[in-house]
Amino acid sequence: MTAAARVFLPLTDSPLLNSDHDADAELAIRLAATADPDPATIRALLSITAASAAGRITRTLDDRTDLPLAALALLVAHRPEAKRATRALRDRLFFPDDATPGMCHTFARTIAALAHRPETIDDAYLASERFRQSARAANPAVLGELLALLLHADILAGPAETALHALLTARADHAPVDLAGAAALQRAHHRRVRAALLTRREQTIHDLAHHTRGLTLAAERWFDALTAAADTPAQAGQALALAETAAAHLSSDDDPDCASPSVRRHWQQVTATAHAARAHPPVWEQAWRAAEATDDGARWDDTQRSLVAGYDLLREHVRTAWANADSPPTPDQCWAADPSGRALLHLVADHLTGHQTHSPLPHYDDRLLIAFVHGLAKNRRDHLPADLHLHGLIAAIKAARSKAAVLARHDRIDLGIVVPMRDETHRLNPEHGDDALTVKIAQLTWLLQACPDARADLLLVDESTDHAARATTVEHPQIRVTITARPDDASAKGGAVLWGLAQLLGTGSSVLAYTDLDLTYPLEQLGLHVAALDEPGVGAVIGSRRRPDSHGYYPSTGPTPTALLYQRAVRDLLQLDVGDPQAGFKAFPAAALRTALPLVTDHSLAFDTDLLAAIARSGHTLAEVGVAALHHYVEDHRGTPRDYDAMLAAVHRQALRHGLDSGTRRTPTWDRIRRAGSLAAAAAEPAVKPTSPTSR
Repeated sequence: MTAAARVFLPLTDSPLLNSDHDADAELAIRLAATADPDPATIRALLSITAASAAGRITRTLDDRTDLPLAALALLVAHRPEAKRATRALRDRLFFPDDATPGMCHTFARTIAALAHRPETIDDAYLASERFRQSARAANPAVLGELLALLLHADILAGPAETALHALLTARADHAPVDLAGAAALQRAHHRRVRAALLTRREQTIHDLAHHTRGLTLAAERWFDALTAAADTPAQAGQALALAETAAAHLSSDDDPDCASPSVRRHWQQVTATAHAARAHPPVWEQAWRAAEATDDGARWDDTQRSLVAGYDLLREHVRTAWANADSPPTPDQCWAADPSGRALLHLVADHLTGHQTHSPLPHYDDRLLIAFVHGLAKNRRDHLPADLHLHGLIAAIKAARSKAAVLARHDRIDLGIVVPMRDETHRLNPEHGDDALTVKIAQLTWLLQACPDARADLLLVDESTDHAARATTVEHPQIRVTITARPDDASAKGGAVLWGLAQLLGTGSSVLAYTDLDLTYPLEQLGLHVAALDEPGVGAVIGSRRRPDSHGYYPSTGPTPTALLYQRAVRDLLQLDVGDPQAGFKAFPAAALRTALPLVTDHSLAFDTDLLAAIARSGHTLAEVGVAALHHYVEDHRGTPRDYDAMLAAVHRQALRHGLDSGTRRTPTWDRIRRAGSLAAAAAEPAVKPTSPTSR
């Protein structure tokens, strides 16, 4: 016969602590004498109100000498007649030399009540000199421990706010408990002042969404700025009036009167969003309605519904736009070079930032979102050429997160972007090339248009010696485009990038970046870099192809053995703990570049690692963000030929210049490659299995 399984409940859930029966009351009293005195158990024991048990439980707990501070406060708050516990709490609250008999018991009861039952506090005592003297003498560390939950609460009830204010006024100190208390009072004040405004939030955003085709992120940021600026009742009243008329202002395209620069700046973002939304093709609403439920009738969560609607739009675009093509386009042709595909990707990305206040971005990281997209394609059994719909939707997810980061930024964005060229002027041709410049301007425009004060300098540096490129400057409302011919036989991309970065340092750009002229890396994802650069100490951000949340560049099995070996050798030689040092999509703060550029001398294809090492030597950290490259990997296909052995030799020279001492630091991967004679030979070597110490 099988014994029945036992189920043990937590002590605080025990019926012994929640019963009026006399027999159970006896057991509860025994628990009061012997149970571990954690606050949850004490609270449960004190919740017993039966006359036959409550008094005995109080006396039993009062007789214990092992109650910790939190348990003492609970007991005194709920049973102020517990004399021993009150005395013990008083002794803990005061430094021994400061305790005045007969004077501090009431203060101990008041602090316990402030922590747990503020509605029972005597206001007359708070106004007394006895309270003020005790408050000044109390141990601030103990006060902080007793009031920790109160000081971190989102809301302070009226009695709690009154008592806390009296305590801090009496103390007039700058101990951590006083600073935390002041912050709690400030939060309570703001919440009280802004209460009516906060109740208006949902309706105001809904009204604004009517004029932005449901795009709500900019409206949410504006309302948050409006709320943050309301510090007084008068300001809160003005903000509430503005919230009630915001939709009318947006409809008439005028700027509401507001003194706060932050509110005015975010209103410009709302206006820009409305203008951009009107330019989108009117297809989202139909896709949104169609994506309400799954094929079996289950409803999608609204955050997932945005992904499904985007998936459907991009899938149908591939099916219709390229149905009669002789061969499927590459992802960069479909979602960057083709204006209709690019516009549709931007439409989906805009709605993923927030459609009717629903966005998947705050709820899921990109790795999960990418997994969802693949799962959706698998369940739908969609087999489109080159998985173009997947490339498009994942690129839209990255673009959406990039734009959300730009909208969330407090400081103005001022970008400087270098694009090196050599024998690539054909890519600028709209008829026989990628029309690359038009594409890059369109991608940057979409990213920056929601921030009217944002600016970008796009500098194309042509190192060709045939003078194919013509020096020119093109003015755009937010983007200044310059094409510069800089013939240089001795450079191989590195010279153009480094020269261009140095030029842009003089333009006042706060964030500088570089990328290639081809369309592999979409500039609309540059907001990912900007957000990472806002983290303290970051001196460079790599748009990585090799993170778990990256997409598009490598097959599912990952980089080739040669590429991985190269990366390990770079880590050996330069101690760069990054996964994709050669990625052609990087960004830097201007301050870090000013320090690092004079340390960089390599103008070859290996210049990236020299620059990263110089930034690391300058005391900055390196960060990586996963990007969605518009690239379709084809097995055994190689792009621009590169001599990786020559590049690795350059990295070794960089390491020596940056302080590598082979006598004190081991470089096993570099040594292995040197012994094998080349990267390819080292990568082809069979893995060496460790020899067991017991083998013969």
